[in-house]
Amino acid sequence: MYKKDRLNLILDILGKSKKISMKELRELTKFTDSTLRRDVISLENENKIQHRYGQVELVKARNVEFPFQFRKQEMETQKQAMAKIAQDFLGDNMAIFLDASSTVAELLPYLEQRKNLIVITNGLYNASRLNHVQGVKTFLTGGQLRPGSGSLLGEFASGYLTNFTADIAFLSCSGVDTKAFYMPSEEQSAIKRTMMNLAKETVMMCDSSKFNQTNYYKLCDLKEVNTLITDKQPPEDLNTALETAGVEILY
Repeated sequence: MYKKDRLNLILDILGKSKKISMKELRELTKFTDSTLRRDVISLENENKIQHRYGQVELVKARNVEFPFQFRKQEMETQKQAMAKIAQDFLGDNMAIFLDASSTVAELLPYLEQRKNLIVITNGLYNASRLNHVQGVKTFLTGGQLRPGSGSLLGEFASGYLTNFTADIAFLSCSGVDTKAFYMPSEEQSAIKRTMMNLAKETVMMCDSSKFNQTNYYKLCDLKEVNTLITDKQPPEDLNTALETAGVEILY
């Protein structure tokens, strides 16, 4: 197995377990001690995992954005459940913004069931998936492609979006607390804010692992989101703050 494949396997395992002993990791990967040790060191140097006291866990640095394929496997069941709820907002003859997140990407199969949709996205994977869907006309922004993320970002991407208006913007975030929604990247925040400003309605898809979590960049205030779709009821303080801000909560 190539090194890249070995590293992805380790990240896949940690994406499900979050924290695991070196012994368990060795049993699951079937790697030799020396190979596993070198791979763990490589991932530590990339700031993707932490290794201490015989335990390995994903790094908790909030400004680290993992590759799309890795993010797609995190909370996958919850993301699919949220997409099932979100699809009720879709109708024929609509124009929608989709961000480049792995959460929003779970909505793509439902788009195939609609007719005469216009989709505007900065997500490379979204555009690729929709390329052969007859009932969807897809517009992909230009901009700088962030390696591994599948996201087109920057002023060019935001500028392209201003050629459109949309009925709904479907977005995700990396955290939400009683004050705001958050993202780890200013560039990601900027593109999502542009979509929000150009859409009649904003639907935020955010799983429960992000409740009462903050990050380096504020995406928007709570009141700027019309609907929050999640996988379970938020904690009491967050639930109250969302309801006070006029956010509809669906789970």
